[in-house]
Amino acid sequence: MKHNNYIIVLTIVLSAVIPFKKASGAIKMPALFADHMVLQRNKPVPVWGWANPGEKVFVSFDGQSKQTIASSDGKWMVKLDPLQVGKPREMTITGDNTILIKDILVGEVWVCSGQSSMEWALFKCIGADDAIANSNNPDLRIFNVPHNDTEEPVDNLTANWVYATPKTVKNISAVGYWFLSKLQKQLGVPVGFIEAAYGGTVIEAWISRQVLESIPNRDKYTYIDSIKKEYNARVEKMRPVQEKYDHDRDSAKRYKLPPPPVPAGLVGPIRGPSMLFNGEIYPLIPFAISGVAWYQGESSAYVGRANSYAALLPALVKQWRTDWNEDKLPFIIFQITPNRKPQTDPNEKSGIALVQEAELKTCLQTPYTALVTTMDVAETNVHYLNKEPVGERAMKAALAIAYHKDVEYTGPLFKSVKLNGNTATVDFTHLGGGLTMKGDTLLGFTMAGADKRFYFANAVIKGNTVVVTCPEVTYPVSVRYGWADYPRVNLFNKEGLPASPFRTDDWPVK
Repeated sequence: MKHNNYIIVLTIVLSAVIPFKKASGAIKMPALFADHMVLQRNKPVPVWGWANPGEKVFVSFDGQSKQTIASSDGKWMVKLDPLQVGKPREMTITGDNTILIKDILVGEVWVCSGQSSMEWALFKCIGADDAIANSNNPDLRIFNVPHNDTEEPVDNLTANWVYATPKTVKNISAVGYWFLSKLQKQLGVPVGFIEAAYGGTVIEAWISRQVLESIPNRDKYTYIDSIKKEYNARVEKMRPVQEKYDHDRDSAKRYKLPPPPVPAGLVGPIRGPSMLFNGEIYPLIPFAISGVAWYQGESSAYVGRANSYAALLPALVKQWRTDWNEDKLPFIIFQITPNRKPQTDPNEKSGIALVQEAELKTCLQTPYTALVTTMDVAETNVHYLNKEPVGERAMKAALAIAYHKDVEYTGPLFKSVKLNGNTATVDFTHLGGGLTMKGDTLLGFTMAGADKRFYFANAVIKGNTVVVTCPEVTYPVSVRYGWADYPRVNLFNKEGLPASPFRTDDWPVK
Protein backbone atom coordinates (compact mmCIF):
# COMPACT_ATOMS: atom_id res chain seq x y z
CA MET A 1 0.00 0.00 0.00
CA LYS A 2 2.82 2.41 0.87
CA HIS A 3 4.47 1.54 -2.42
CA ASN A 4 1.31 2.50 -4.35
CA ASN A 5 1.02 5.78 -2.44
CA TYR A 6 4.61 6.60 -3.38
CA ILE A 7 3.84 6.09 -7.11
CA ILE A 8 0.78 8.36 -6.92
CA VAL A 9 2.77 11.16 -5.18
CA LEU A 10 5.63 10.84 -7.70
CA THR A 11 3.19 11.08 -10.62
CA ILE A 12 1.66 14.27 -9.22
CA VAL A 13 5.08 15.87 -8.71
CA LEU A 14 6.30 15.00 -12.22
CA SER A 15 3.13 16.33 -13.79
CA ALA A 16 3.73 19.63 -12.04
CA VAL A 17 7.28 20.09 -13.34
CA ILE A 18 7.01 18.53 -16.84
CA PRO A 19 4.83 20.64 -19.16
CA PHE A 20 1.98 18.90 -21.01
CA LYS A 21 2.76 18.26 -24.70
CA LYS A 22 0.03 18.04 -27.36
CA ALA A 23 -0.28 14.94 -29.47
CA SER A 24 2.43 14.81 -32.11
CA GLY A 25 1.65 14.93 -35.80
CA ALA A 26 -1.19 17.42 -35.43
CA ILE A 27 -0.41 19.41 -38.60
CA LYS A 28 -1.92 17.89 -41.73
CA MET A 29 -1.95 19.17 -45.30
CA PRO A 30 -4.42 18.73 -48.17
CA ALA A 31 -3.37 16.30 -50.87
CA LEU A 32 -2.73 19.27 -53.17
CA PHE A 33 0.29 20.24 -51.05
CA ALA A 34 2.72 17.42 -51.72
CA ASP A 35 6.06 16.61 -53.33
CA HIS A 36 6.37 17.64 -57.02
CA MET A 37 3.56 20.19 -56.82
CA VAL A 38 3.37 23.35 -58.92
CA LEU A 39 2.48 26.69 -57.30
CA GLN A 40 0.99 29.58 -59.26
CA ARG A 41 3.33 32.45 -60.06
CA ASN A 42 2.67 36.20 -59.88
CA LYS A 43 -0.24 36.16 -57.42
CA PRO A 44 -0.73 35.51 -53.68
CA VAL A 45 -0.64 31.78 -52.91
CA PRO A 46 -2.91 30.42 -50.15
CA VAL A 47 -1.42 27.57 -48.10
CA TRP A 48 -3.73 25.81 -45.67
CA GLY A 49 -4.25 22.74 -43.58
CA TRP A 50 -5.29 21.45 -40.17
CA ALA A 51 -3.73 21.42 -36.70
CA ASN A 52 -4.70 21.38 -33.05
CA PRO A 53 -6.97 24.32 -32.13
CA GLY A 54 -4.76 27.19 -31.02
CA GLU A 55 -1.59 25.61 -32.39
CA LYS A 56 0.95 28.03 -33.89
CA VAL A 57 1.81 27.19 -37.49
CA PHE A 58 4.82 28.45 -39.43
CA VAL A 59 5.16 28.16 -43.22
CA SER A 60 8.54 28.77 -44.88
CA PHE A 61 9.08 28.85 -48.64
CA ASP A 62 11.49 30.61 -50.99
CA GLY A 63 12.78 33.01 -48.36
CA GLN A 64 9.32 33.82 -47.02
CA SER A 65 8.12 32.93 -43.55
CA LYS A 66 4.45 33.21 -42.62
CA GLN A 67 2.75 32.28 -39.38
CA THR A 68 -0.77 31.88 -38.03
CA ILE A 69 -2.75 30.13 -35.30
CA ALA A 70 -5.17 27.29 -35.96
CA SER A 71 -8.77 28.27 -35.30
CA SER A 72 -11.13 26.54 -32.89
CA ASP A 73 -12.06 23.99 -35.58
CA GLY A 74 -8.39 23.23 -36.27
CA LYS A 75 -8.19 24.99 -39.64
CA TRP A 76 -5.43 27.41 -40.59
CA MET A 77 -4.29 29.36 -43.65
CA VAL A 78 -1.50 31.73 -44.67
CA LYS A 79 -0.88 33.50 -47.97
CA LEU A 80 2.54 33.59 -49.56
CA ASP A 81 3.50 36.73 -51.44
CA PRO A 82 3.58 36.38 -55.26
CA LEU A 83 6.22 33.90 -56.38
CA GLN A 84 8.57 33.80 -59.34
CA VAL A 85 9.67 30.92 -61.55
CA GLY A 86 12.94 29.29 -60.47
CA LYS A 87 14.62 26.06 -59.56
CA PRO A 88 12.82 23.36 -57.49
CA ARG A 89 12.32 24.42 -53.88
CA GLU A 90 11.13 23.02 -50.56
CA MET A 91 8.35 24.13 -48.23
CA THR A 92 8.44 23.60 -44.49
CA ILE A 93 5.30 23.66 -42.34
CA THR A 94 6.05 23.60 -38.63
CA GLY A 95 3.93 23.42 -35.49
CA ASP A 96 3.94 20.60 -32.98
CA ASN A 97 5.28 18.53 -35.85
CA THR A 98 7.06 19.40 -39.11
CA ILE A 99 6.08 18.61 -42.70
CA LEU A 100 8.62 18.97 -45.50
CA ILE A 101 7.34 19.23 -49.09
CA LYS A 102 10.06 18.74 -51.69
CA ASP A 103 10.63 19.42 -55.38
CA ILE A 104 8.15 22.30 -55.72
CA LEU A 105 8.08 24.32 -58.93
CA VAL A 106 6.50 27.72 -59.56
CA GLY A 107 4.71 28.39 -62.82
CA GLU A 108 1.18 28.23 -64.25
CA VAL A 109 -1.63 26.08 -62.84
CA TRP A 110 -4.81 25.22 -64.77
CA VAL A 111 -7.91 23.27 -63.76
CA CYS A 112 -9.38 21.14 -66.57
CA SER A 113 -12.92 20.05 -65.75
CA GLY A 114 -16.11 18.69 -67.31
CA GLN A 115 -17.48 15.36 -68.44
CA SER A 116 -16.14 12.65 -70.78
CA SER A 117 -15.21 15.13 -73.51
CA MET A 118 -12.61 16.40 -71.05
CA GLU A 119 -11.88 13.06 -69.43
CA TRP A 120 -11.38 11.08 -72.68
CA ALA A 121 -7.99 9.40 -72.34
CA LEU A 122 -5.01 10.32 -74.48
CA PHE A 123 -4.21 6.74 -75.51
CA LYS A 124 -7.56 6.44 -77.34
CA CYS A 125 -6.89 9.34 -79.74
CA ILE A 126 -5.35 9.96 -83.15
CA GLY A 127 -1.67 10.76 -82.69
CA ALA A 128 -1.54 9.20 -79.23
CA ASP A 129 1.46 6.95 -79.85
CA ASP A 130 3.78 9.83 -80.70
CA ALA A 131 2.35 12.07 -77.99
CA ILE A 132 2.82 9.44 -75.30
CA ALA A 133 6.30 8.43 -76.49
CA ASN A 134 7.45 12.06 -76.33
CA SER A 135 5.68 13.02 -73.10
CA ASN A 136 8.61 12.98 -70.65
CA ASN A 137 8.58 16.48 -69.19
CA PRO A 138 9.51 17.30 -65.57
CA ASP A 139 8.11 20.81 -66.10
CA LEU A 140 4.59 19.48 -66.72
CA ARG A 141 3.09 18.01 -63.56
CA ILE A 142 -0.29 16.37 -63.20
CA PHE A 143 -2.75 16.14 -60.32
CA ASN A 144 -5.64 13.87 -61.32
CA VAL A 145 -8.66 14.22 -59.04
CA PRO A 146 -10.41 10.85 -58.59
CA HIS A 147 -14.16 10.46 -59.16
CA ASN A 148 -15.77 11.67 -55.97
CA ASP A 149 -19.49 12.47 -55.90
CA THR A 150 -20.62 13.51 -52.43
CA GLU A 151 -23.82 14.91 -50.95
CA GLU A 152 -21.90 17.46 -48.86
CA PRO A 153 -18.68 19.44 -49.55
CA VAL A 154 -15.46 17.70 -48.49
CA ASP A 155 -12.17 19.34 -47.51
CA ASN A 156 -9.73 16.87 -49.01
CA LEU A 157 -9.30 14.11 -51.57
CA THR A 158 -6.89 11.32 -52.43
CA ALA A 159 -4.43 12.08 -55.23
CA ASN A 160 -0.82 13.03 -55.79
CA TRP A 161 1.34 15.09 -58.15
CA VAL A 162 3.29 13.24 -60.84
CA TYR A 163 5.65 14.19 -63.65
CA ALA A 164 4.42 13.88 -67.22
CA THR A 165 5.78 10.55 -68.47
CA PRO A 166 4.48 7.93 -70.90
CA LYS A 167 3.07 6.04 -67.95
CA THR A 168 1.30 9.00 -66.30
CA VAL A 169 -0.14 10.69 -69.41
CA LYS A 170 -1.54 7.59 -71.09
CA ASN A 171 -4.85 7.76 -69.23
CA ILE A 172 -4.97 11.50 -68.66
CA SER A 173 -7.33 13.89 -70.47
CA ALA A 174 -6.33 14.05 -74.15
CA VAL A 175 -7.62 17.59 -74.64
CA GLY A 176 -6.09 18.69 -71.35
CA TYR A 177 -2.75 17.10 -72.13
CA TRP A 178 -2.41 18.63 -75.59
CA PHE A 179 -3.59 21.99 -74.26
CA LEU A 180 -1.17 22.17 -71.36
CA SER A 181 1.84 20.40 -72.84
CA LYS A 182 1.71 22.89 -75.73
CA LEU A 183 1.19 25.79 -73.32
CA GLN A 184 4.19 24.70 -71.25
CA LYS A 185 6.43 24.70 -74.31
CA GLN A 186 5.00 28.01 -75.52
CA LEU A 187 5.51 29.82 -72.20
CA GLY A 188 8.74 28.06 -71.23
CA VAL A 189 7.68 27.82 -67.57
CA PRO A 190 6.48 24.90 -65.41
CA VAL A 191 2.79 24.05 -65.71
CA GLY A 192 0.54 22.32 -63.20
CA PHE A 193 -2.30 20.31 -64.73
CA ILE A 194 -5.21 19.62 -62.36
CA GLU A 195 -7.80 17.34 -63.94
CA ALA A 196 -11.23 17.15 -62.29
CA ALA A 197 -13.58 15.48 -64.79
CA TYR A 198 -16.29 12.84 -64.67
CA GLY A 199 -17.86 11.28 -67.76
CA GLY A 200 -21.61 11.37 -68.27
CA THR A 201 -22.28 14.12 -65.75
CA VAL A 202 -24.65 17.06 -66.08
CA ILE A 203 -23.60 20.66 -65.42
CA GLU A 204 -25.87 20.83 -62.35
CA ALA A 205 -23.52 18.38 -60.61
CA TRP A 206 -20.69 20.93 -60.85
CA ILE A 207 -22.54 23.88 -59.28
CA SER A 208 -23.14 24.36 -55.57
CA ARG A 209 -26.57 23.78 -54.09
CA GLN A 210 -26.83 27.39 -52.93
CA VAL A 211 -26.19 28.74 -56.42
CA LEU A 212 -28.61 26.32 -58.08
CA GLU A 213 -31.32 27.34 -55.65
CA SER A 214 -30.68 31.05 -56.24
CA ILE A 215 -31.00 31.04 -60.05
CA PRO A 216 -33.67 33.62 -61.00
CA ASN A 217 -36.99 32.29 -62.29
CA ARG A 218 -36.14 28.88 -60.94
CA ASP A 219 -39.67 27.71 -61.72
CA LYS A 220 -38.56 27.67 -65.36
CA TYR A 221 -35.75 25.27 -64.55
CA THR A 222 -37.45 22.15 -63.20
CA TYR A 223 -34.42 20.19 -64.51
CA ILE A 224 -32.77 20.65 -61.09
CA ASP A 225 -35.56 18.86 -59.28
CA SER A 226 -36.00 16.23 -62.00
CA ILE A 227 -32.31 15.33 -61.96
CA LYS A 228 -32.39 15.05 -58.19
CA LYS A 229 -35.41 12.75 -58.36
CA GLU A 230 -33.80 10.69 -61.11
CA TYR A 231 -30.62 10.37 -59.07
CA ASN A 232 -32.47 9.41 -55.88
CA ALA A 233 -34.53 6.82 -57.76
CA ARG A 234 -31.38 5.24 -59.16
CA VAL A 235 -29.71 5.18 -55.74
CA GLU A 236 -32.75 3.49 -54.21
CA LYS A 237 -33.00 0.96 -57.03
CA MET A 238 -29.31 0.08 -56.78
CA ARG A 239 -29.16 0.00 -52.97
CA PRO A 240 -29.24 -3.84 -52.67
CA VAL A 241 -26.60 -4.14 -55.39
CA GLN A 242 -24.47 -1.51 -53.66
CA GLU A 243 -24.75 -3.23 -50.29
CA LYS A 244 -23.81 -6.62 -51.75
CA TYR A 245 -20.87 -5.10 -53.60
CA ASP A 246 -19.66 -3.34 -50.45
CA HIS A 247 -19.89 -6.60 -48.51
CA ASP A 248 -18.04 -8.60 -51.17
CA ARG A 249 -15.35 -5.92 -51.52
CA ASP A 250 -14.77 -5.76 -47.75
CA SER A 251 -14.61 -9.55 -47.53
CA ALA A 252 -12.10 -9.71 -50.38
CA LYS A 253 -9.97 -7.11 -48.66
CA ARG A 254 -10.14 -8.95 -45.32
CA TYR A 255 -9.00 -12.24 -46.86
CA LYS A 256 -6.52 -10.56 -49.26
CA LEU A 257 -8.41 -11.65 -52.37
CA PRO A 258 -8.84 -9.73 -55.65
CA PRO A 259 -11.65 -7.16 -55.41
CA PRO A 260 -14.95 -8.06 -57.09
CA PRO A 261 -15.85 -6.29 -60.36
CA VAL A 262 -17.94 -3.15 -59.98
CA PRO A 263 -21.53 -3.88 -61.08
CA ALA A 264 -22.40 -1.94 -64.22
CA GLY A 265 -25.43 -0.34 -62.62
CA LEU A 266 -23.27 1.44 -60.06
CA VAL A 267 -21.45 3.34 -62.80
CA GLY A 268 -24.07 5.52 -64.43
CA PRO A 269 -24.27 8.97 -65.99
CA ILE A 270 -26.51 10.56 -63.39
CA ARG A 271 -24.83 12.43 -60.57
CA GLY A 272 -27.06 14.52 -58.35
CA PRO A 273 -27.01 18.32 -58.35
CA SER A 274 -23.86 19.74 -56.68
CA MET A 275 -22.27 16.33 -56.02
CA LEU A 276 -19.21 16.86 -58.22
CA PHE A 277 -18.74 20.39 -57.01
CA ASN A 278 -18.80 19.03 -53.45
CA GLY A 279 -16.39 16.17 -54.09
CA GLU A 280 -14.01 17.37 -56.80
CA ILE A 281 -14.02 21.19 -56.98
CA TYR A 282 -14.60 22.29 -53.38
CA PRO A 283 -11.42 20.52 -52.13
CA LEU A 284 -9.37 22.51 -54.68
CA ILE A 285 -10.53 25.92 -53.47
CA PRO A 286 -8.69 28.32 -52.92
CA PHE A 287 -5.55 26.75 -54.46
CA ALA A 288 -4.00 29.49 -56.62
CA ILE A 289 -4.61 28.86 -60.33
CA SER A 290 -4.19 30.69 -63.61
CA GLY A 291 -7.50 29.62 -65.13
CA VAL A 292 -10.11 26.97 -65.90
CA ALA A 293 -10.75 24.92 -69.04
CA TRP A 294 -14.34 23.65 -69.16
CA TYR A 295 -15.57 20.92 -71.53
CA GLN A 296 -19.07 19.67 -70.76
CA GLY A 297 -22.55 19.82 -72.21
CA GLU A 298 -23.30 16.56 -74.01
CA SER A 299 -25.39 15.27 -71.10
CA SER A 300 -27.40 18.49 -71.24
CA ALA A 301 -27.86 18.52 -75.03
CA TYR A 302 -31.44 17.32 -75.28
CA VAL A 303 -34.40 19.52 -76.15
CA GLY A 304 -36.09 20.45 -72.88
CA ARG A 305 -32.99 20.12 -70.74
CA ALA A 306 -30.76 22.07 -73.16
CA ASN A 307 -32.79 25.25 -72.72
CA SER A 308 -31.45 25.49 -69.18
CA TYR A 309 -27.80 25.63 -70.22
CA ALA A 310 -27.98 29.36 -70.99
CA ALA A 311 -28.65 30.01 -67.30
CA LEU A 312 -26.43 27.31 -65.84
CA LEU A 313 -23.13 27.91 -67.65
CA PRO A 314 -22.83 31.61 -66.67
CA ALA A 315 -23.84 30.62 -63.14
CA LEU A 316 -21.01 28.10 -62.99
CA VAL A 317 -18.45 30.62 -64.26
CA LYS A 318 -19.62 33.26 -61.80
CA GLN A 319 -19.66 30.86 -58.86
CA TRP A 320 -16.19 29.42 -59.45
CA ARG A 321 -14.79 32.92 -59.84
CA THR A 322 -16.46 33.96 -56.59
CA ASP A 323 -15.19 30.88 -54.75
CA TRP A 324 -11.64 31.49 -55.99
CA ASN A 325 -12.07 35.20 -55.20
CA GLU A 326 -11.00 36.19 -58.72
CA ASP A 327 -13.62 38.00 -60.78
CA LYS A 328 -11.32 37.93 -63.82
CA LEU A 329 -10.33 34.25 -63.59
CA PRO A 330 -9.88 33.12 -67.22
CA PHE A 331 -12.33 30.51 -68.48
CA ILE A 332 -11.77 28.56 -71.68
CA ILE A 333 -15.03 26.97 -72.83
CA PHE A 334 -14.88 24.15 -75.36
CA GLN A 335 -17.92 24.11 -77.62
CA ILE A 336 -19.42 20.62 -77.73
CA THR A 337 -19.05 18.88 -81.08
CA PRO A 338 -21.88 17.83 -83.38
CA ASN A 339 -22.76 14.13 -83.31
CA ARG A 340 -25.71 11.74 -83.64
CA LYS A 341 -27.54 11.59 -87.01
CA PRO A 342 -26.48 13.82 -89.96
CA GLN A 343 -28.94 16.63 -90.63
CA THR A 344 -31.62 16.11 -93.30
CA ASP A 345 -34.35 18.42 -91.96
CA PRO A 346 -33.74 22.21 -92.00
CA ASN A 347 -36.32 22.49 -89.18
CA GLU A 348 -34.56 20.04 -86.87
CA LYS A 349 -34.99 20.74 -83.17
CA SER A 350 -31.46 20.35 -81.85
CA GLY A 351 -30.43 20.12 -78.23
CA ILE A 352 -26.78 20.20 -79.29
CA ALA A 353 -27.31 23.51 -81.09
CA LEU A 354 -28.98 24.99 -78.00
CA VAL A 355 -26.01 24.07 -75.81
CA GLN A 356 -23.58 25.41 -78.43
CA GLU A 357 -25.56 28.65 -78.49
CA ALA A 358 -25.39 28.92 -74.70
CA GLU A 359 -21.62 28.40 -74.83
CA LEU A 360 -21.28 31.06 -77.54
CA LYS A 361 -23.44 33.60 -75.71
CA THR A 362 -21.68 32.98 -72.40
CA CYS A 363 -18.35 33.82 -74.02
CA LEU A 364 -19.74 36.86 -75.85
CA GLN A 365 -21.32 38.25 -72.68
CA THR A 366 -18.74 37.27 -70.05
CA PRO A 367 -15.33 39.00 -69.93
CA TYR A 368 -12.16 36.91 -69.73
CA THR A 369 -13.70 33.90 -71.40
CA ALA A 370 -12.77 32.25 -74.70
CA LEU A 371 -14.70 29.88 -76.94
CA VAL A 372 -12.92 26.95 -78.58
CA THR A 373 -14.90 26.00 -81.70
CA THR A 374 -14.90 22.33 -82.71
CA MET A 375 -17.26 21.89 -85.68
CA ASP A 376 -14.58 20.47 -87.98
CA VAL A 377 -13.54 17.50 -85.81
CA ALA A 378 -17.03 16.06 -85.36
CA GLU A 379 -17.99 12.43 -85.84
CA THR A 380 -21.31 10.63 -85.49
CA ASN A 381 -19.93 9.35 -82.18
CA VAL A 382 -19.72 12.00 -79.47
CA HIS A 383 -16.16 10.88 -78.68
CA TYR A 384 -14.33 12.17 -81.74
CA LEU A 385 -10.70 11.05 -81.85
CA ASN A 386 -8.87 14.01 -83.40
CA LYS A 387 -8.34 15.97 -80.21
CA GLU A 388 -4.91 17.51 -80.76
CA PRO A 389 -6.21 20.45 -82.87
CA VAL A 390 -8.70 21.24 -80.12
CA GLY A 391 -5.93 21.26 -77.49
CA GLU A 392 -3.93 23.55 -79.78
CA ARG A 393 -6.87 25.98 -79.94
CA ALA A 394 -7.18 25.94 -76.17
CA MET A 395 -3.50 26.82 -75.90
CA LYS A 396 -4.07 29.82 -78.20
CA ALA A 397 -7.13 30.82 -76.19
CA ALA A 398 -5.07 30.77 -73.00
CA LEU A 399 -2.38 32.89 -74.63
CA ALA A 400 -5.01 35.44 -75.61
CA ILE A 401 -7.13 35.78 -72.45
CA ALA A 402 -4.68 34.81 -69.69
CA TYR A 403 -1.35 36.00 -71.08
CA HIS A 404 -2.48 38.89 -73.30
CA LYS A 405 -0.88 37.65 -76.50
CA ASP A 406 -2.16 38.87 -79.87
CA VAL A 407 -3.24 35.54 -81.33
CA GLU A 408 -6.43 34.37 -83.04
CA TYR A 409 -7.89 31.47 -81.10
CA THR A 410 -11.47 30.97 -82.27
CA GLY A 411 -13.43 30.73 -85.48
CA PRO A 412 -15.83 33.34 -86.87
CA LEU A 413 -18.52 34.29 -84.34
CA PHE A 414 -21.85 35.84 -85.27
CA LYS A 415 -21.95 39.63 -84.86
CA SER A 416 -25.02 40.96 -86.70
CA VAL A 417 -27.36 40.47 -89.63
CA LYS A 418 -28.82 42.97 -92.09
CA LEU A 419 -32.04 42.08 -93.91
CA ASN A 420 -32.67 43.73 -97.26
CA GLY A 421 -35.42 42.42 -99.51
CA ASN A 422 -34.82 38.72 -100.03
CA THR A 423 -31.20 38.90 -98.84
CA ALA A 424 -29.56 38.51 -95.43
CA THR A 425 -26.00 39.74 -94.92
CA VAL A 426 -24.25 38.26 -91.89
CA ASP A 427 -21.25 39.90 -90.24
CA PHE A 428 -18.77 38.23 -87.89
CA THR A 429 -16.12 38.84 -85.28
CA HIS A 430 -12.88 36.84 -85.07
CA LEU A 431 -12.36 37.06 -88.78
CA GLY A 432 -8.62 36.55 -88.45
CA GLY A 433 -7.16 36.91 -91.91
CA GLY A 434 -10.65 36.74 -93.42
CA LEU A 435 -13.47 34.32 -94.13
CA THR A 436 -12.96 31.18 -96.18
CA MET A 437 -14.55 27.81 -96.72
CA LYS A 438 -13.43 24.25 -97.23
CA GLY A 439 -14.96 23.03 -100.46
CA ASP A 440 -16.62 24.67 -103.45
CA THR A 441 -19.97 25.55 -101.91
CA LEU A 442 -20.72 27.16 -98.55
CA LEU A 443 -22.88 24.78 -96.50
CA GLY A 444 -24.89 24.83 -93.29
CA PHE A 445 -27.12 27.91 -93.73
CA THR A 446 -30.91 27.86 -93.42
CA MET A 447 -33.42 30.68 -93.74
CA ALA A 448 -37.00 31.31 -92.58
CA GLY A 449 -39.67 33.94 -93.05
CA ALA A 450 -42.37 35.08 -90.67
CA ASP A 451 -43.95 31.62 -90.77
CA LYS A 452 -40.83 30.28 -88.94
CA ARG A 453 -40.41 27.50 -91.47
CA PHE A 454 -36.77 26.95 -92.43
CA TYR A 455 -35.30 25.94 -95.76
CA PHE A 456 -31.75 25.12 -96.77
CA ALA A 457 -30.30 28.34 -98.17
CA ASN A 458 -27.65 29.50 -100.60
CA ALA A 459 -24.69 31.32 -99.08
CA VAL A 460 -21.62 33.05 -100.52
CA ILE A 461 -18.68 34.82 -98.92
CA LYS A 462 -18.43 38.49 -99.86
CA GLY A 463 -15.49 40.20 -98.20
CA ASN A 464 -15.90 39.79 -94.45
CA THR A 465 -19.58 38.86 -94.68
CA VAL A 466 -21.74 35.96 -95.79
CA VAL A 467 -24.70 36.77 -98.04
CA VAL A 468 -27.62 34.36 -97.69
CA THR A 469 -30.62 33.88 -100.02
CA CYS A 470 -33.29 31.24 -100.43
CA PRO A 471 -35.80 30.80 -103.32
CA GLU A 472 -38.50 29.62 -100.88
CA VAL A 473 -38.18 32.68 -98.61
CA THR A 474 -39.19 36.00 -100.18
CA TYR A 475 -38.88 38.07 -97.03
CA PRO A 476 -36.34 36.52 -94.64
CA VAL A 477 -36.75 36.97 -90.89
CA SER A 478 -34.15 34.54 -89.53
CA VAL A 479 -30.88 32.95 -90.61
CA ARG A 480 -29.30 29.96 -88.91
CA TYR A 481 -25.95 28.27 -89.40
CA GLY A 482 -25.07 24.78 -88.26
CA TRP A 483 -28.34 24.54 -86.34
CA ALA A 484 -28.63 20.76 -85.99
CA ASP A 485 -27.22 17.85 -84.01
CA TYR A 486 -24.86 16.98 -86.86
CA PRO A 487 -24.97 19.57 -89.67
CA ARG A 488 -22.77 19.81 -92.76
CA VAL A 489 -20.77 23.03 -92.28
CA ASN A 490 -17.57 24.43 -93.77
CA LEU A 491 -17.16 28.13 -92.84
CA PHE A 492 -13.74 29.03 -91.40
CA ASN A 493 -11.41 31.95 -90.96
CA LYS A 494 -8.08 31.82 -92.76
CA GLU A 495 -6.38 30.64 -89.56
CA GLY A 496 -8.23 27.36 -90.10
CA LEU A 497 -10.64 27.80 -87.19
CA PRO A 498 -14.27 26.76 -87.77
CA ALA A 499 -17.20 29.14 -87.32
CA SER A 500 -19.55 28.67 -84.40
CA PRO A 501 -23.18 27.71 -85.04
CA PHE A 502 -25.61 30.58 -84.52
CA ARG A 503 -29.14 31.80 -85.17
CA THR A 504 -30.47 35.33 -85.59
CA ASP A 505 -33.84 34.55 -83.97
CA ASP A 506 -34.80 33.70 -80.41
CA TRP A 507 -37.80 31.51 -81.15
CA PRO A 508 -38.55 28.94 -78.45
CA VAL A 509 -37.32 25.41 -79.13
CA LYS A 510 -39.43 22.81 -77.33
